[in-house]
Amino acid sequence: MKRLLPIMTATLLWSLSATAQTAMPPQDFVHKTAASTMFAVESATLALHKTISPEIKSFAHRLANDRGTTGSSLRQIIAKRSDIALPERPDGHQLDVLRDLAALQGPDFDRAYVSAQRQAQEESLAVIAAYAEGGSDPELKAFAEKTLPTLQKLDAEAKALPKPQ
Repeated sequence: MKRLLPIMTATLLWSLSATAQTAMPPQDFVHKTAASTMFAVESATLALHKTISPEIKSFAHRLANDRGTTGSSLRQIIAKRSDIALPERPDGHQLDVLRDLAALQGPDFDRAYVSAQRQAQEESLAVIAAYAEGGSDPELKAFAEKTLPTLQKLDAEAKALPKPQ
């Protein structure tokens, strides 16, 4: 748990500063979006199996469904193209968080999961919002614009999750 928060904070700050400085190339946007979607679905699956909190279970179910749908939409776009490839798994820091979450139980899991989701949803929202506003690829920009309300809702729900004791 102690290792989880600094990793996520550093990643979020890096992501936000990188996004704000320059327009993100389409390949970077696809990689970050696909990796964050895989992380969201995998972490939600962990939560559905590990938590006893009804609020966390409900959020995890919506997260898995909503991000699964957006991930499918992105895969359909990329399947028609040869200039962009999807990553095969979440990024290294996301894999570390998933490993840390998998090792936790009970309230320790719930605390770490809520913290991880608050950070992850904020980061995903920042990437999608930046590309929706200034993306260079029209098809991916339209995807970002369409996906933005879903991620705004998930970000708000993650922030509203109760902090387990």
